[in-house]
Amino acid sequence: MTPLSPNFSLEELTFSEMALRRGWKNDPSPLALENLKRLCETLLEPIRAAFGVPIHVNSGYRSAQINKAVGGATGSAHMIGRAADIVPIGIPLQMAFDHIRQDMDLHVDQVIFECKAWIHVAIAPEDITPRREFLTATGQPGAWQYTRVV
Repeated sequence: MTPLSPNFSLEELTFSEMALRRGWKNDPSPLALENLKRLCETLLEPIRAAFGVPIHVNSGYRSAQINKAVGGATGSAHMIGRAADIVPIGIPLQMAFDHIRQDMDLHVDQVIFECKAWIHVAIAPEDITPRREFLTATGQPGAWQYTRVV
């Protein structure tokens, strides 16, 4: 295992069932690798510490090929290692989303409670002020509907 931070590895942040099924590589560029490290250090580790439970990463880095195949946004932060879709183990997702939004002072660019099934967390590009945008998403790949949460 290649550690990105104390509790997260490169292998879990680049794992893709789609890539496995289709025999595709999902290797991040050097920039995406640096972003993945920063994502782990600035968001995933603090979220894990706050909840005191492991965090399952459904999707981290995605090559453009994989992102297109799964119906990801054309400009998805996943493709440059700045986003992960997560599930805190044993914590209700709505409660986790609300806690991240209301109680944690993280440098998040975007947090999306997607389809009541996972939480998308993203960091801003380095040297850019994070938007601190909180959204809910409903719909399906390619036809997501986003609602801002204040």
